[in-house]
Amino acid sequence: MTSIIEKTREEVVTYILRNRIRQRVADVAGLHLNTVSDIVSGRRKTCNTDTLIKLEAAVNQIKETKESQWYYGGPK
Repeated sequence: MTSIIEKTREEVVTYILRNRIRQRVADVAGLHLNTVSDIVSGRRKTCNTDTLIKLEAAVNQIKETKESQWYYGGPK
């Protein structure tokens, strides 16, 4: 059985990998790029709760910004 923390970490890591936004997440979260990269790549098996909260908040902020910006991608 996975805990809420493990589930949250998995969701955050998946979003970062899928969208290739390590640098942006690091900037928004106020973390070093190496910290984010180590967590995403699995080099850090454990993650401080405070760090995970910062990462989740950054991802949520990026998602909100992405949804609120209207972008015309041209004809489909």
